[in-house]
Parts: sequence; structure tokens; C-alpha cells
Amino acid sequence: MKKGLFSLVLVLAMVLVLSACGASRVEPKEAGEITVNSVVYNKDTDKVKDVYGEDGSKFEKEFETSFKESFINTFTASFSTDVNLDKQVDDFYNALRKQVNEKTSYTTKVTNDDKESPEIQFSVKGLNMKGVQTELVEELTKAATADPSLATDNQKMAEKTMEIYTKAVQNADAVSEAKTVTLKLKADPDDDSLWKMQNDMAFMQELTTAFFMGGMN
Repeated sequence: MKKGLFSLVLVLAMVLVLSACGASRVEPKEAGEITVNSVVYNKDTDKVKDVYGEDGSKFEKEFETSFKESFINTFTASFSTDVNLDKQVDDFYNALRKQVNEKTSYTTKVTNDDKESPEIQFSVKGLNMKGVQTELVEELTKAATADPSLATDNQKMAEKTMEIYTKAVQNADAVSEAKTVTLKLKADPDDDSLWKMQNDMAFMQELTTAFFMGGMN
């Protein structure tokens, strides 16, 4: 009887230990860095599943598609007729991505270490797009002065603008003053071994703005 009771206690103890191991989540600081690296730098995508239970490899494609669609819609809205800029936008996106990967940086600290609802703060030095915009205006003014036909040819003007924009991005450096972005996590109610973002929409918007539009606000 005693032997049977001991065996039962041992089994229950093992179950508790295994349950505790299964419920362990990625540490908040590491979870935050995996999030930023996957979204911004297309790195650590294989680790996203350990944090959120999702496939991180889709982040880059979703970001690229969303960025290009938004960029084209905003850019072409300034012209009275349709312009075709698919190739130019591809070139611009690739140049922007490369510069962000090479020039930008961030630091991380946990500002609220609550076990169930931690907060992670990122100090981001993103790409200096204010400088890029200044260079774009200056160079486009020169180009329009040198070639007056740009003012009457929407396609030609759009292509020239994208050409100058892409070159300006290739020369861009990081801002000197960091911008703060906060990620709020909470334990996933459906799986205690995972995290969920509490402020996912606001965080993603602030994060991409900080990295890709530094100096603009």
C-alpha cells in the first residue's frame, strides 16, 4: 500500500514538473528582440513560433506587400493620370531595406517585469528620412529646371522622382536621437507557454515608423 502511494506521489510530481516546463515562456527581453529582429531585419524568424506560436517567415512578405501597396497608392495619388512604377518601387524598397539593415540600431530594456504582463522598451535609431526628403526636394527641383518637360509628363516625372528618391535612400544614415517604442506582452490565455501582444497594432505602427521614417516626427 505504501509502495503504491509512493508511486502515485512520484507520478503526480513528475506531471507537475513537466507541466511547469511546458508552461515556461521566452524571457520578455529575448521575446522583444526576436519580435523586432523578425519584423525589421528579417532575422530570427524561426524563433517567432517559440514566442507567439506563429510562423515568423511570413512577416517579411506581409510587410513588403503592405509597404509597396501603401507607397504606390500614396505616391500615385499626387498625379492626375495613372503612372506605372512597379519596378521603380521594387528598387526603392530594396534600397530602403538594405539601408535599414546596415545603418539602424536599437537597444532593449524591460521596464515592467510583471510575469504575466511585462513591458519592453526599445530605443530606436532609425533611418534619417527627413534628410532623404530634403535631398529629394533639392535634386528634383534641379532636375525639373534642367528638363522642363518633366512638368508636363506624369510618367517621366514619377520615374525621375523615384530615381532620385532611391539614390537619396542609398546615402541615408541613422538619426542621432533615438525614438522610444514600447511593446506590451501578456501570457496567451489559450497556451501558457506563449505570449500575445497587448498593443499589437500601435506597436507595429510605431516600430516601423521609428525604423523606416526616422526624423519625420
